[in-house]
Amino acid sequence: MKYRSIFIIIVFLLIISLCFIGCGEDVNNILSPETLNVTALNTSQTTIGVGDTMTVEADFTYSGDITVLMFTWSATGGKIRGSGSTVVYEAPNTPGSYSISVKVTDGAISSGKTVTVRVTQESPTPSIIIDQNTYWSAEAVKDKLAYDVKVTKIATGKVTLHFEITQDKDDFDAQLSIEINGKVVLPRMFIGAEQPSTGKITVRDIDVSKVITTTGRYTINLYIEPGNRAKNGWLLNELKLVGVEGSSDPQQ
Repeated sequence: MKYRSIFIIIVFLLIISLCFIGCGEDVNNILSPETLNVTALNTSQTTIGVGDTMTVEADFTYSGDITVLMFTWSATGGKIRGSGSTVVYEAPNTPGSYSISVKVTDGAISSGKTVTVRVTQESPTPSIIIDQNTYWSAEAVKDKLAYDVKVTKIATGKVTLHFEITQDKDDFDAQLSIEINGKVVLPRMFIGAEQPSTGKITVRDIDVSKVITTTGRYTINLYIEPGNRAKNGWLLNELKLVGVEGSSDPQQ
């Protein structure tokens, strides 16, 4: 009777082991019920000049709360600026083909994607640096940064407004909107997060070709409606107009 009991226990353990081996995916699903899949990496360009920049955005599907996702970016050459699902890629000074990769995880499951871009010896696309490293004053419920931009030449067929904004001292998300000569080019969008562990950077490229159609002067206003008016809460890392030549001055 004793040996029979031992035999039954051994058979039972063997069946359990086979189940774990053959049903590993089901076990993982039990441990990690969410599903995560990075479906594509979208680049604003497939070929860029040395030292030029472009945005890279990860398309993904996730069945859980996307605020828990962590994005890790890397490149075989050049630099990655920013964080989250959209970043800026700065090409190296050496022509060639380079890979940009992202890995997304919720701490239990992960998914990744890689895209290849070609860097050529072409000069960077002409652009106007409108502003860099400037904080909103945090004095009003709807803070504004305003600029007078003089466009002397439209160098390409497409004109893009590029911005990078960091949530610095503010513990809550905010709403951002942008106007050019009174025309809304970016409707209110939420940026940042609630109590992020690190400064959350928002990067966007907006096609403004239908607004900036000729040379001349343009007024560009950036409005931010923060969760609270924290000093040095939001930092405008960079604002530039790509595809044109000219100059810019902040409004007084």
